[in-house]
Amino acid sequence: MAFLLPPWLDQLLINPCCPRCKKSNNERKLCISCRRSLALEVEGSYGQCPLPWWALGSYEGGLRQQLLQLRKQRNHQLVKALARMLLQLIPDLGVPLLITAIPEKRAGGFSMPWQMAEVIAQEGGHQLVKALARNRACLGQHHLNRKQRLSNLQGVFRCVEPAKEKLQPLLLVDDILTTGATALAAMEALEQAGHGLLGIACLARTPAAKNKGQVG
Repeated sequence: MAFLLPPWLDQLLINPCCPRCKKSNNERKLCISCRRSLALEVEGSYGQCPLPWWALGSYEGGLRQQLLQLRKQRNHQLVKALARMLLQLIPDLGVPLLITAIPEKRAGGFSMPWQMAEVIAQEGGHQLVKALARNRACLGQHHLNRKQRLSNLQGVFRCVEPAKEKLQPLLLVDDILTTGATALAAMEALEQAGHGLLGIACLARTPAAKNKGQVG
C-alpha cells in the first residue's frame, strides 16, 4: 500500500515554499508577507548592552506569538529559515567562530537554540561545540525582580569545553534575549575557561522599555 504524505509536507519536499505559510517560492525562505507579519527588521537589530548582541527583531507582536507557538508546536523548517537569516547578521571576522547554545533547563528533547546553532555553524563554516552545561536547576525568571534574577542564575552554568591554545571567538546562541542575566551567567562560565566571547545571537530582543527592572 502506497504511503501518502500530508499535502503540506509533499509541497515542501517537491516545491520550494515558505516554511511558515507554505506558499510556493523559489528559495524556501520566509516570504515577504510572513516577514512583514513577524515585523522582521531588514537589517536586524543589534546593540552592546549588557554584551554585544544581534537579533532579527523585537520580542513583541507577531514575532513574540510565533516564538511562543514554536515552543509548543515544532516547525524545524521555520527555525532553520530564521537561523539562516540570523547568520547574515553575525559579523565576519575572517576566521571560523566557535558556536554554542544556551542549554535548556530540561535536558533532552527539542532545543530551539541548539537547532539554530547547528544551522549557523554548518552554513556559516563555523565550529559547533557543546561548551555549556547546567550545574543545577533554577527557578523560572518570569516573576522575579532584578536582584532575584541575578541571584537565581549565579553559578548556574559550567563550561565543559575549555578553550584551546589557539583562541577562537565564541558566539552564544539563544532564542530570546531580555536584558541578559542568562547570557551574562553563561559568559562568566565561558570566560573562566579561557574563551573569548564575541556576543550573543538571538531571534528576538525584548524591547528596552520592557527590560527596565528585570534581567533575563
